[in-house]
Amino acid sequence: MCLLIHKPKNAVLPEQLLDSAADFNPHGYGFISYDQNGKLVIRRSATTSSRELHELYEEFHPQECVIHLRYGTSGLADFENTHPIRITDDIYLAHNGTVNLPRHTGERSDTWHLVNDYLQPILRNRPELLHDRFFQELVSSWCGPHNRFVFVDGAAQRTVIVNRDKGFELDGVWLSNTRWFDASRFKWHPARSAQTQAGPQAIFSI
Repeated sequence: MCLLIHKPKNAVLPEQLLDSAADFNPHGYGFISYDQNGKLVIRRSATTSSRELHELYEEFHPQECVIHLRYGTSGLADFENTHPIRITDDIYLAHNGTVNLPRHTGERSDTWHLVNDYLQPILRNRPELLHDRFFQELVSSWCGPHNRFVFVDGAAQRTVIVNRDKGFELDGVWLSNTRWFDASRFKWHPARSAQTQAGPQAIFSI
């Protein structure tokens, strides 16, 4: 399914969250942030490395960051299916969930098809639509509440999270779910206080 993380500027991302998310999602990662000049920085890998994620976070932690960790459910576990996926020169998408749409290229994921067959034709000529509430509601209605989307517009330096309310807030950091990492490691998790009854594998999902 995957995990999406949005860390606003100056928020703090727990190190153990990165470690656990890397363990649960081995099929690649994407990292989005900004350099000191405000230029968009994209890093992707077809295999997930906790060490590389920590190095990137150490370098960019004062800035806003979006991190996608992939557990492949459609298409190959390769670089082309790694998020974020480019929509335009300035707009990128990271996605958690599954979109039910026709897939004409078997090795490519549902997200790749969503971007290439639908979002690119719309946003290529009218990128400002991304920031229109009606466009965001259309994406939410069409794809369903079980999908979470993080769009990053590097030109505007704005992040748009569709179905944000279906995710989870942790000390100012937004997570698309609490299923695709070991949430029981954290003190806020119900299983933490009931581990003796439920065992260390009990996890809470939304």
